[in-house]
Amino acid sequence: MAKKIEIKHILRGVTLTRCIGLVLFLLLLIWSCASTGYPQGGPKDEDPPVMLRSVPPINSLNFQGKEITIYFDEIIQVKDIFQKLVVSPPMNKRPIVTTRGKILSIVFEEELQSNTTYTLDFADAIADNNEGNILENFRFSFATGLEIDSLTISGYLFNASDLAPVAGAFIMAYNNLSDTAFTTQVPVRLAKTALNGSFSLQNMAEGEYRIYALEDANRNFFYDQPGERIAWLPELITPTMEYRERIDSIAPDSVSIHKYQVFLPDSLELFIFQEDNAAQYLKDRKRQTRNKIDFIFNRSLTEPLRIEAINPKATKDWFIYEKNMFNDSITLWLTDTTFIKSDSLFVELGYFVKDSLDQFILKKDTLNAFFFDTSGAAATQRRGRRSEANKDEIEKIEMLQHDPMKRSLELLGEFDINFPTPIANFDLSMLNLFHQVDTNRVPVKFSFIQDTIRIRRYVINHPWQPGERYYFTADSTAFTDIYGLHTDAINHAVSIKTTDSYGEIYIDIENPQDNWLLQVLNRQEKLVRQAYIPNNGKIAFRFLSPGEYFLRIIEDNNRNGEWDTGNYSEKIQPEKIYYYPETVNIRANWEIFMEWNPNEFDIYDFVERHRKKKK
Repeated sequence: MAKKIEIKHILRGVTLTRCIGLVLFLLLLIWSCASTGYPQGGPKDEDPPVMLRSVPPINSLNFQGKEITIYFDEIIQVKDIFQKLVVSPPMNKRPIVTTRGKILSIVFEEELQSNTTYTLDFADAIADNNEGNILENFRFSFATGLEIDSLTISGYLFNASDLAPVAGAFIMAYNNLSDTAFTTQVPVRLAKTALNGSFSLQNMAEGEYRIYALEDANRNFFYDQPGERIAWLPELITPTMEYRERIDSIAPDSVSIHKYQVFLPDSLELFIFQEDNAAQYLKDRKRQTRNKIDFIFNRSLTEPLRIEAINPKATKDWFIYEKNMFNDSITLWLTDTTFIKSDSLFVELGYFVKDSLDQFILKKDTLNAFFFDTSGAAATQRRGRRSEANKDEIEKIEMLQHDPMKRSLELLGEFDINFPTPIANFDLSMLNLFHQVDTNRVPVKFSFIQDTIRIRRYVINHPWQPGERYYFTADSTAFTDIYGLHTDAINHAVSIKTTDSYGEIYIDIENPQDNWLLQVLNRQEKLVRQAYIPNNGKIAFRFLSPGEYFLRIIEDNNRNGEWDTGNYSEKIQPEKIYYYPETVNIRANWEIFMEWNPNEFDIYDFVERHRKKKK
């Protein structure tokens, strides 16, 4: 009997366990059927905030208040409002902008001008709070008078030197047509360029305007600093509005004509530049070795630097003068041993700068070209120990070294030799150039010329033959520098590249102008070759290394062989440039023939292809 009871209890336990398991299984099955993935919480919000209403209403008239309140359909946030908000016309005190939930508040800190249309351009400063969806190009307008100005002009701002679009610059409209207004007054209308350089000056009144662009460093809304970049349109602009017709097809046998408003002009082009008027000054001086002093200026000198020694007293020709290619760095090679040994060397520098009347005057600086020897004592001790240890050894004579010379030479390249110090003299009879013919070295004629700018550089000139090998030799002591050091023997081989290593390009330019300078630029837009286009428009560039190139034409008005910036006071625009719309791919042993009409240059297509910023 006891056994039967025990068995029943066991059966009851098993049955209960099965029931619980079955219930859990059914619940799990129901949950899995109802949910095939993780909960998503609904679709993602991708819509920007929407303005519902405002106090006062947008485009309201006769506004005399101090605050504007704008209501949106969701909670908002503002970012970088100080940099992005543009008030037109500009105000002395920026309005205070705050947010509270779905409400945007603008409080003015100064009296508004009477009978004036105001535009608040928020650009992309407003976004929703949750997803950060940006409300692009949000503008709010109102008038303090009985009518609101409604005309608009638009266009693009480009960098004058390379046509890159310029973002974040102010576009300004002046109804004061005087040339001095841009440098003394704030504009009547103001806008800011977008990332692609586009701009739109809105709420303009009827009349004539001068249009300017300004990268306003001190944010006073007029041009008063030499370092600020500027642009201006030479012609007066008159905003207008007109209606145009657009034909829409409704069915194959019927059309509908729609009229729409167009505000003109809508494709203005401004080219921003920085005037070449930075004040001349000495940026740095260095005396890293006893025998050399470097003077570095912020810009090129207009005339050679004047140097006079004050202490110690100078002998005649106490230095050799060397300048770099840009004439903004001057090196003095000291030749007087008294000066070389002296740690302190007081000199007076004289160079020309422009005064307040834009006239050149001589400026003088007195300074100490001090040499600080950090290793003198230790070096003396080391020399003393070596002398004691090696009394019987013959000291090695110090030789004049030269920089490494080229092993391979471009067909249009220059074979040169560079020295670390100026050369006092060289013996041309000790220099030789040989042409390798089979197994023989045949002597050939050549010229040996000192560079007129880089005085420590010498060029070995010869009509090099493509694919050939040459040897340049110099006997020992052929070169002597200003400190009495001599060179060792030189025996250097150089190979000339073959013609099939290069490509060639032949260009036929339509309607060329006398001052058109055609430039070949590499992929980094560094100058490779250039030449003025002849009257027949046909020009060729041979022996170009394989690679991608830009072609650019400069309207070189002063024919100085380079692009020149503009000058506002003299009403000189920066020199105009045209780019070939595509890059040119040069391949080895390949010829390219092309036609080009620069007058058909499409700047917008070029910017889209080559100047659009990568995200």
